Amino acid sequence: MNPTPSSSTSGTAAHAGGGADFMLACGPAPLDLLTKPPGDFTRIAAPAGMCAFARGDVRHDTLVQGGSVSIADLVSGDLTAMREGAPDPAAWRGRFCHVQWDADGRHLRATTDHFASLPLYVRADNDGIAIATDLRLLLAAPACRREIDLTAIYHYLNFGCIPAPHTICRGIARIEPGTQITWADGKLRAQRWYVPDYAQDLAGGDATLAARLLDRIRTSVNDYRPHAGDWGCFLSGGTDSSSIVSLLARASGTSVDTFSIGFAEPGYDELGFARLAAQSCGARPHTDLVTSARALELLGTVVSAWDQPFGNASAVPTLACAELARANGVNLLLAGDGGDEIFGGNARYAKDRVMEAYYRLPSPLRALGNAIGHAAGRRHSHLLQRIGNFTERASLPNPDRFYSDDSFASDYYDDLLTADFRDAVSREASLEHMRRVYAQGSDATALHRIMRLDLLHAIAQNDLVKVHGACKARGVSVRFPYLDPELVAFAGRLPERHKVRGLDKRHLFKLAMRGVLPEQILRKKKQGFGLPIAVWLRTDPAFGDFIRGVLGDRRTRERGWFMPACIERLLAEHARGSWDHSAAIWQFVVLELWLREHFDGA
Repeated sequence: MNPTPSSSTSGTAAHAGGGADFMLACGPAPLDLLTKPPGDFTRIAAPAGMCAFARGDVRHDTLVQGGSVSIADLVSGDLTAMREGAPDPAAWRGRFCHVQWDADGRHLRATTDHFASLPLYVRADNDGIAIATDLRLLLAAPACRREIDLTAIYHYLNFGCIPAPHTICRGIARIEPGTQITWADGKLRAQRWYVPDYAQDLAGGDATLAARLLDRIRTSVNDYRPHAGDWGCFLSGGTDSSSIVSLLARASGTSVDTFSIGFAEPGYDELGFARLAAQSCGARPHTDLVTSARALELLGTVVSAWDQPFGNASAVPTLACAELARANGVNLLLAGDGGDEIFGGNARYAKDRVMEAYYRLPSPLRALGNAIGHAAGRRHSHLLQRIGNFTERASLPNPDRFYSDDSFASDYYDDLLTADFRDAVSREASLEHMRRVYAQGSDATALHRIMRLDLLHAIAQNDLVKVHGACKARGVSVRFPYLDPELVAFAGRLPERHKVRGLDKRHLFKLAMRGVLPEQILRKKKQGFGLPIAVWLRTDPAFGDFIRGVLGDRRTRERGWFMPACIERLLAEHARGSWDHSAAIWQFVVLELWLREHFDGA
């Protein structure tokens, strides 16, 4: 599908991440630091005191003074040029994870790409160092103590994922986005080489800047267009994936294969918009529906294929979409992740604008508003409760205000968590993590700081983990044109008024896409790629029975982390329709099933 003439590119692997893995270790007994290599791994030449193994499309280079191993899909930059000294990842565009060692195997450098779209895990202690692309390649090592990190569990309950550098296993870290670690003389050091910047130095009117933005987007999308193999595009029907499909189709004059997932439940299905986007540019749409029964089948893959618990339920339709593509002979997909975060499309950006204005009110006015909001929040009216919630959140500075969107376990800390859990993890642990990420990078405006937070946290730690995991599980690779560092840098040069103007989101992007996308798509309300769990829990007896069966099971209760009465209350409130707890309920189920498969008795 969509074969294109070959052209001179970086020469690196074309299908990075579609089933490729490597692991390596150095120390007095390096094999003790790794899981016993599965049968599909082959050994890579390495110095004495070091061992390395790989499977799939992994690149191994012998250097003049050492060697390297990498998984990469670069649209510019060349791994073969890295013959001496430290690699210069700032010159690379695309996806990569890269490890380089010197001739004696005692000095290592490991580098993640700008947003860590290909993961690297590291375990280092007095026994040596081990690095792998899948956490499970370190978990089963003889030297690994396999102790669950309760702080990571707490982050998971708040964020739906475990953010780097944390992992579910104490003593194993995930290397953060845009980071290079160095191991030398038994010491580990980490250095950030990339954080998005916001120069805001582009001047001009809307029409001029919209034209420049469109030109920059076209360049990035065309640069990320595959030049060989059978490829296609994710197509949700939203502005990001639709614009990528349209630009690719219009640039080549050929039909682009698109892959979309829908649902029978009203309010969740966007197949109509996906078909509209495909029809407008002559793309070939491939669609499928996910039912509650199919979702439970795919849940098994979410549990078995992801190397850590991953609680974002949109992993299910993403997995179904990758499966649909693979069934149609496609082995590489382009995705629209990152567009909201660089163009200003998230609904909470506009909402935060309003909250920021409230936060900057004179103290007496804000105090009066807080008193009214507090009184309103104690009423049983949903509207009055929303007023109370607004004044409470708007009284906080960022990132605390932004965190309040992702604070389930913090909000239920006393009722949900057992005393032993609370003794191990403070209520503020996840907020402190977000504060640390928020503080990274140079100074920027209020909007740009939360957009950068989203890139480094929501995108790098959640969305890319989702898409990478789904595609890898089905042997498909993926590219992210809207996370092209050159496009991210260009968007950072645009003043924030071109992202959110008043309450109008994606202001300049929508101007740029006039004539590229149908007006119905430009005007549509953002819906996301959610799974109808909230509906199925209330209306599908088989689905509800499965969920309640997992959460009420003796093994779940005996973990000793969560109060059974609180879990039962969440289920009851959701069943009555008094509150939507579906996201948290799904996260509990995924966590429990993942632990049973990968930790219990392993």
